[in-house]
Amino acid sequence: MQARRFRSLTWKQTNLVVFTALFFAVAIFIVEILMVASSERESLTHSQKEVLDSVEQPLENAVWSLDENLAKQTLEGLLKIEYVSSATISLEDGKTFVSAGNTVSLPDDLFSAISLKLFGEFRQISRPLYQPLYPENDKKPQLIGNIQINYNPRALTAGLIAQLKLSFTATLARSLFITLVLSLLFHRFLTKPIARIGEAIDRIDPESPSENLLPVISNHNDDEIGLLASKFNQILVQFGKTQAKLRKLATRDALTGLPNRTLLLETLSVAIQRASIRKNNLALLFIDLDRFKNINDSLGHSLGDQFLIRIAMLLKKIVANNGLVVRLGGDEFVIVTEDLHSPTQVADFVEKLLEQLKVPIKLGEHSVHPAASVGISFYPDDGETAEDLIRHADIAMYSAKAVGSNKWAFFKQQMTERAVTRLRTEASLHEAIKNNEFLLYFQPQLDLKSGQLIGCEALIRWQRGDKLVSPMAFIPIAEETGIIIAIGEWVIEQSCKTLNHWQKHYNFQTTIACNVSTKQFTDAGLIPHIKRTAMRYQVKPECLEIEITETSFMNDVEQAIVKLQQLKTAGFGIAVDDFGTGYSSLSYLRRLPLTTLKIDRAFISELPGNGAIASTILTLGKQLNLQIIAEGIENRQQLAWLENNGCSIGQGYYFSEPLPLDEFEKRYVVAQHSLVGL
Repeated sequence: MQARRFRSLTWKQTNLVVFTALFFAVAIFIVEILMVASSERESLTHSQKEVLDSVEQPLENAVWSLDENLAKQTLEGLLKIEYVSSATISLEDGKTFVSAGNTVSLPDDLFSAISLKLFGEFRQISRPLYQPLYPENDKKPQLIGNIQINYNPRALTAGLIAQLKLSFTATLARSLFITLVLSLLFHRFLTKPIARIGEAIDRIDPESPSENLLPVISNHNDDEIGLLASKFNQILVQFGKTQAKLRKLATRDALTGLPNRTLLLETLSVAIQRASIRKNNLALLFIDLDRFKNINDSLGHSLGDQFLIRIAMLLKKIVANNGLVVRLGGDEFVIVTEDLHSPTQVADFVEKLLEQLKVPIKLGEHSVHPAASVGISFYPDDGETAEDLIRHADIAMYSAKAVGSNKWAFFKQQMTERAVTRLRTEASLHEAIKNNEFLLYFQPQLDLKSGQLIGCEALIRWQRGDKLVSPMAFIPIAEETGIIIAIGEWVIEQSCKTLNHWQKHYNFQTTIACNVSTKQFTDAGLIPHIKRTAMRYQVKPECLEIEITETSFMNDVEQAIVKLQQLKTAGFGIAVDDFGTGYSSLSYLRRLPLTTLKIDRAFISELPGNGAIASTILTLGKQLNLQIIAEGIENRQQLAWLENNGCSIGQGYYFSEPLPLDEFEKRYVVAQHSLVGL
């Protein structure tokens, strides 16, 4: 790489001072131009008035008596006035009586543009001429003509600039002189001492920095340069001690004191070399604490840190001298062991580790029950480098976490394929939003007695090429990655757009229910987005129903109540989807500002045999004055049971599968529109 050319600070500051001086010289000159121009304009205004006043009476007499000689003499006198180029006297009918001089035509150049900017309004002045003597009984003098005087704005500007040339030259000379003096002073008292300090720094030996202290320059003991040298010398003295501390910090976790990723990679690389020589296996355990975020959020980061310290101590105690315990960051730990050679040995060790991790930890007044997910990789079967072993154990850990809490899993090659598929799906979802590949299907919600349409539920589909992708294939990934928020916003917007279309083209109104995921419900922009979208498409709030699941409000009930109350106050419907599948539904149901309760299809499928839960939900809904919708109705027997037990609204494949927009419109919207027309 080519070294940068050295540029002296003296040269740089000289340039800076020169350009600064020139800038201010030009700025002062511009201000002076404006001030002189303003003064000249005022003077010109006064002068023009005086000129008109002086020639008004003679010209009125000349015009009244039609004395061309007198008029001509008067105009020629005007031409002797500075900057006047021509003058014209016209009679009351607009005909020229007498003229003198030539009107100056300005060339199309920058100087003319500046001249017009400064003196354009003074380029021409005129005054009407009246009868010099008129009867006293006349209320208004008789107009007999007009005098027009033309000025040359270029001559005005040239005169103005001539006044300023000497002033600008003097200002520029003063600025350059000050520049020279300041540059010499700066070099003598600033840049030269700094250059000496730079030379001294070049002589510093990194191995023994305290032996090459910076010189203390005379005349700078009590200023910033002297302070800089003094402080830098203090840094050099402490440098050796700091180096040792930094080496330790670079390889140790600051919170727990455990080795960090840097030391893990170094140690693991050495262990791999040793295992390769000995032809032994090497096991790596990737540990992720379950629900640690809940501990941080509920107990605070201080107790969260204490929890991590206690876990680190426990892991060190469990592993003892049989391996290395590392904290990667956050709630992730790694154990490397060369003493466990077979999967059976590792499995027994992990089972014991998880059992000991289950022991409650006392944090202040709180008792926390730890849990962890563990992924396991082996050298050389699962990777021959440190990075591969860590990455594969990480993938295995996520596989274990997907099964449940306190689970473990060995790495398998299929896990990598699933992880790659997941990444590809995530990327495809981003593209699907950009390319508008999503579709809305609508499943009708009907009055069980009359069969009339009450509303519908909007269900998303992904049109990927010629294939229609089920939500079960992409919604979980969208939920994990956060893309579900953008997808959810798209569903709400398309639903409002559809309601607006039905209203305008068919004079048809119904309710569309939109599902809101748990992650989308926690998004701060959800409520404003719903309100703005409904307003933009002129949708009545009661025509849009927001469906949430029990897990959406169980994590933070108070915050959920605030959000739902905002929606209900604005007039939107609120439904709890899949009601009855959670654990805290009944205890919170009375506090939630709901309008609709949906019985989960799992309970409908048990009808008519086991109807205890469905009957309880119906009774509860009626007591709370909520609208009840049974979803997943698939046969006549289920429908009969629901009718006999007072459920008025239902949806399911017994009536209709989810339909594309055009089919739904033909079957329900257009038909209803035709009936209204009759």
